[in-house]
Amino acid sequence: MIARAILIGWLRLEANARGSGRKRFLILLAFCLFLRPGEAAAQVGVVASVFTDDRFQGISVSDGRPVAVLDLSYDAPSGLYGSASGSLVATQDDGPKALGLVLNAGYARQLRPGLTADVGVLHSHYSHYSGLAGGHDYTEVYAGISGRLLGARLSVSPNYLGTALGTVRGEVNGHVSLTPKLSLEGQLGLLAPVGRGAYGPGPRVQADARIGVAQRLGRFALHAALTAATNRAAIYSGRKHSRTAFVIGISARL
Repeated sequence: MIARAILIGWLRLEANARGSGRKRFLILLAFCLFLRPGEAAAQVGVVASVFTDDRFQGISVSDGRPVAVLDLSYDAPSGLYGSASGSLVATQDDGPKALGLVLNAGYARQLRPGLTADVGVLHSHYSHYSGLAGGHDYTEVYAGISGRLLGARLSVSPNYLGTALGTVRGEVNGHVSLTPKLSLEGQLGLLAPVGRGAYGPGPRVQADARIGVAQRLGRFALHAALTAATNRAAIYSGRKHSRTAFVIGISARL
């Protein structure tokens, strides 16, 4: 598949730039082998996107700069699913550079028509171009339930974006189709620290919210979203980022 070759090539570039890339290359190679063709009714998706910022739980993981993203997704009839997402960031001085790699795998089961439960694990790695302080890795396990309009998820992470701080996060999200091609999406999350982190005692619960619209135009889609979060400045290496951001982008199914 062409998409596999693109993403493997991206990770090879990252491996040449950073010593730990070899491990991530092996992980991704195993993932690509998992995305093997031939399983009856399996669905494989490939989407390329460009956004003005990359926001994760209300914070910028692209240092407030534009990004290009390639997403691969796989859904098997058995309920197993997986995805891989590679991104490039438009740096200020060095041009486009590898930003992040996100791997996700899980299992979903339909409880009844219109109601699905799932469990999974997600791992993200961001390069030093992200502007994040300390480590740049994030891993979480999660369980969620989703209906036609609303969904909820509970996730646990042992090390939130390299802060040596465990977290528990709960979120509620919604999706409403305003027209056959226009949808409204929203998300509200609460992140509760567990224990003492690397940036001092007494951390508080952090909140984030997102509301956006998506307009489909054939195989393309236009996106616009407003995100907000309480202050998490300690995550960055001396940089200050706005707690709110308006993000726009365009994506295409390949």
